[in-house]
Amino acid sequence: KFAKPQLDLAWRAEISSGYSGPTVADGRVYLTDRVVKPAQIERVHCFDAKTGRNVWTHTYECPYEGVGYDAGPRASVTIDDGKAYSLGAMGHLFCFDAAKGNILWQKDLFREYKIQMPQWGIASSPLVEGDLLIIQVGGDGEACLVAFDKNTGQEKSRALKDKASYSAPIVIEQAGK
Repeated sequence: KFAKPQLDLAWRAEISSGYSGPTVADGRVYLTDRVVKPAQIERVHCFDAKTGRNVWTHTYECPYEGVGYDAGPRASVTIDDGKAYSLGAMGHLFCFDAAKGNILWQKDLFREYKIQMPQWGIASSPLVEGDLLIIQVGGDGEACLVAFDKNTGQEKSRALKDKASYSAPIVIEQAGK
């Protein structure tokens, strides 16, 4: 139970539209959005969790092609070991220094893997498992799921001929495997 019917507002930050949920880690809040004027861009924001002050924002051009419900990115930012992994609706994958916003590596998955774009765009959040960053790409051939080295972005494996769906990958241990 809370002490009163409504919590006090601690801070507010103006952002644009998008479908991703906020990710809170190490005293920061990460969120993505999309702006369409004067150009179509997606943005990755990092705010101070206590004050709402903008710590950093990264913007990149991102015209939506063949994507319905074009209000913005879907996938939440994944945080691991001082890195922030962001995946946009058209398949722009970034690895940032989570505190400073410097790009450590990046990939254009739409171009590299010839994504068979789902109606709502790329939507599932990146998954970290050990030293791997697992992404649901939905690319040509056997590239539905692609695992990258989380530190370098180098492809480590790919699997399945399926198109991308909207559910984030998960790791399941069954029978010790």
